[in-house]
Amino acid sequence: MTRQDLAPTLDPHEPAPPIERLLFIADAAVADTDELPTAIRAMIDAAAELYVVTPTLPGRLAWLADDVDRFRHIADERLDTVLDHMHTLGAQATGVASRGSVMTVIGDAVEEFGPDHILIALRSSEHANWQERRLIAHVEERFALPVTTYAVDLDGHTSIADGPLILCYDGSEGARDAIRHAGELFGDRRALVVTVWQSVAVPGSLGMGTEAAPMLDFVELDRAAAERGERLAEEGVRIARSAGLEAEPLPVKHTGTTWETIVEIADRHNAATIVMGSRGVTGLRAMFLGSVSSAVVHHADRPTLIVRRASVRA
Repeated sequence: MTRQDLAPTLDPHEPAPPIERLLFIADAAVADTDELPTAIRAMIDAAAELYVVTPTLPGRLAWLADDVDRFRHIADERLDTVLDHMHTLGAQATGVASRGSVMTVIGDAVEEFGPDHILIALRSSEHANWQERRLIAHVEERFALPVTTYAVDLDGHTSIADGPLILCYDGSEGARDAIRHAGELFGDRRALVVTVWQSVAVPGSLGMGTEAAPMLDFVELDRAAAERGERLAEEGVRIARSAGLEAEPLPVKHTGTTWETIVEIADRHNAATIVMGSRGVTGLRAMFLGSVSSAVVHHADRPTLIVRRASVRA
């Protein structure tokens, strides 16, 4: 019997589920289904069909000591655990414990299963394997699919915060797509549309040599930047509300790095999920965007949804 045979029969008059095929890459497993974050449970419930893959990710020392078999056994046990959880939740799930590098494993699963969304359960950052470094950025770049991640600690615990969604909005098409996708997945949840605006730095002098140039009105420039942030946040709110979300604007002045600002806001509001878009550009700008999303995934202790657009030229 194939996975297609196992798929549920859908009423043609009913709206299509938000996720037809969910690929679940489980590098970690929660101790119990009650430990699954609210947003992750909603995604699993929304999927018509779910395929679980538990990759074997031995560390460098294991490779050197030829101790890979132990990690294969762990991956097999993890698959059984995750499938038991999925079946307990009523999900239509099958799966496999796969061998090979993590990107090879994911690539094979994408080719075979044809998912429209990838869910990745990672070990918490302090216990992450060397093969997980920049994993999310590589998955985004290679497969151009929406990716949701969440972290699981060594005891099988996760963040079960049930606050608002944090919708990161900068006016780009990628950010619009991410908000619309969040609306499809999470329905009428409360959301905060976060726009991070940057203050204008005030130099000590704009002069050259001994002649001081006239000082610009940096207070006005700062006010203009704040107003633009407010307009963007309101624009994002309109998009979110049209997608069915109960959205409010939250323009925030940039402090530290962009990812630090996003993570701090999510922590402050006990956010259920962070939602980010990716513009799918090439070159240096893509590297910058990837670094922000990768840093958020690495440092946030809550689910993160990244929606990538098809590649365009920078």
